Amino acid sequence: MNLEGKIAIVTGAAQGIGKAISLELVSKGAKLFITDVQASKVESVAAQIRGDGGEVGACGANLIDSPQVDDLVDRVIAQFGRIDILINVAGGSGNVGIDHIEEVDDDIWDLIVDSNLKSTFFCCRAVTPYMKEKRIGKIVNFSSASAKGAFGDRGTSAGRLPYAGAKAGIEGFTKQLAKDLGPWGINVNAIMPGFILTEADARVARRYADLSKEEQKAMYSRVPLGRPGRPEEIAKVASFLVSQDASFVSGAIVEVTGAG
Repeated sequence: MNLEGKIAIVTGAAQGIGKAISLELVSKGAKLFITDVQASKVESVAAQIRGDGGEVGACGANLIDSPQVDDLVDRVIAQFGRIDILINVAGGSGNVGIDHIEEVDDDIWDLIVDSNLKSTFFCCRAVTPYMKEKRIGKIVNFSSASAKGAFGDRGTSAGRLPYAGAKAGIEGFTKQLAKDLGPWGINVNAIMPGFILTEADARVARRYADLSKEEQKAMYSRVPLGRPGRPEEIAKVASFLVSQDASFVSGAIVEVTGAG
């Protein structure tokens, strides 16, 4: 799974899964441009990569604003001249805990759906012309086990209902885009993570720490492997999907859930 010299964009790279993917791709020889709405955090990740000898550009960006996405892609082209890989990690279930549909107002719905689905659309739309020109490319989007629906407590989710809707939308978007871009040799897939416990200062880990011991146990006891996943385990799957080893994999939703 050598990625030597490949140019990759990773969104949502400031922490958690996005950060782990960035470090994994660099270890395989890729050159990166990373972005996140948390500008200072993503710059810290870039500094870490440079300190380890990797080549990386970085910027803060709000990916639900299409001019900022276009500017991001322009920066990548200016720095590296092409785009081989796009990994859309940015998203999340928001910061407002919601249990009932009546509590989901228009603004919360739009924010969560836009942060996940619209941002993925904007980024795919912006990079596709450059991939079509080279007649090759790898795109990995991110769904979630939440797309299947879940019963009981929200666990580490906040706005679970709009989040589930957005992630289910990403699956349909991914399957259609894979068919649309296949004639240009572009592979499009999605990863469906289950319960992944990120580093202590990341949002999911903070929410998990706030749960009672009983609530925590209920979350991982539903996973047949008996534990949360790690960001590095998701990163390995992403690395495979953007490698030549996955050359005939497209339109797949790859579940990485511990069979949860």
